[in-house]
Amino acid sequence: MATLKFDEADRRNVIAEVERCYKVKLMPVGNYRKYLRDQTGRTFWVFGGYDDWHGIPSKMIKAEEGQSGNGVLIVAKRYGSRIDVYSGALSPLIQNKKSLCLTKQGDYQFNIRIRGNGLTIHEVPTLHLSKLSESQFTTEEKATEKAVTIIRKLPRAAKEQVLAALLRK
Repeated sequence: MATLKFDEADRRNVIAEVERCYKVKLMPVGNYRKYLRDQTGRTFWVFGGYDDWHGIPSKMIKAEEGQSGNGVLIVAKRYGSRIDVYSGALSPLIQNKKSLCLTKQGDYQFNIRIRGNGLTIHEVPTLHLSKLSESQFTTEEKATEKAVTIIRKLPRAAKEQVLAALLRK
């Protein structure tokens, strides 16, 4: 059986949900998929996965040190047909970076604990995130999202071939 993975379709769904709930439009910062900003410059870190640990590139922490402190930490926990999205303040995570696990490459890691409608960071127990939303996905919706992700990555000619094949059916 294939290992379950939080993929780009999941990430897009979570980002869309964050945009809806916060009434913002998020844009990536640099090449990081987890590091976003809204139209006012407020930072959003968006982590997601099936597992209870997440990695933070050290460059993201360095970029946020000394910032305004109004950033938002988003953690999405993916289950088979559901994604729970939690949000809270980003600054306590950055202020307590020395409590986080450090990888051999110099990046940071943290572990989450979910209790009821809240989430805490194991390494920073005073940091509490509240459930922002819960989304249900059917198997068909997930398959459709995966197909869309694959098709988006195709060159234009290949996309046209796929569309022509679908229209023939």
